[in-house]
Amino acid sequence: MKILAPAKVNLFLEVGCLENRLHNIVSLVDIVGLYDTIEIEEAARAEVKFLSEWQIPDENTVTKALSLFRKTFFNIKKNVRVTISKKIPPGSGLGGGSSNAAAVLLSLASLWNVKTTEEQLIKIASVIGSDVPLFIKGKRCIIEGTGDKIRYEGIPSVPLVYYLLVPSFAVSTGSVYKEMDILGEKGDLTEGMRKIKILNGYIMKKDISGIEVSIFNRLERPYFNLWKKGKEVRRRVEKETGKRFFVSGSGGTLFSVFLDRAEAEKKTRFLKIEGWKGYVVESIKTS
Repeated sequence: MKILAPAKVNLFLEVGCLENRLHNIVSLVDIVGLYDTIEIEEAARAEVKFLSEWQIPDENTVTKALSLFRKTFFNIKKNVRVTISKKIPPGSGLGGGSSNAAAVLLSLASLWNVKTTEEQLIKIASVIGSDVPLFIKGKRCIIEGTGDKIRYEGIPSVPLVYYLLVPSFAVSTGSVYKEMDILGEKGDLTEGMRKIKILNGYIMKKDISGIEVSIFNRLERPYFNLWKKGKEVRRRVEKETGKRFFVSGSGGTLFSVFLDRAEAEKKTRFLKIEGWKGYVVESIKTS
């Protein structure tokens, strides 16, 4: 079995108060065409292998997904060999590890003909990580709570735009949230939902100026506070391309939005920052 695991971009991310050691959020997430390729086959013993230019720890989202799936459906005695060809940079705010885990859960259910439901898979996914549930369906959505509540109503189904992604070095999500708490940053989730509705209106009209004005990320300030190089890189790419760039998730990917792929690809030629590479990807159609 061979499957593609896509990346995501947070077009809007508001973070509320800390409750039971977790932050509640509301976020508008778009799924984009940057993929890891996952191959799964039955084997005599379980094995997870990454083909990657980045170092992936032995304990990761894929090993967690395999372990939790077998524990949930305890009658399964078979094993699989999983090979992941990485294209999504880890620790970049693009959700590659979460997407890998969701893809593995879905693949195992299909490979072993396990009778399960989307709700049950989302429940398993939420134990692995807060971004894993949104990849179970893998389409543009609003996520709430700690990432376990997913909404699709009111989401424009048309392809959105093209993105120019500029991933950086890996960053620690936990460190960014901790810095946010130190800074006293927190938002109003109800107001955040209202702003997402406004953003969705601009998406429907494909109004790039409106989209850019409406994009928001509560974690942007703490991210730049910790990794000042990222702030300097944004200053340079905005100067060199003449476009606004935003932070996805907890960082460190910067992204910009375009209606035209040719324009986005043209802007990548302005990127002359050592160690930073641009990817042009398309928003995936949701239906």
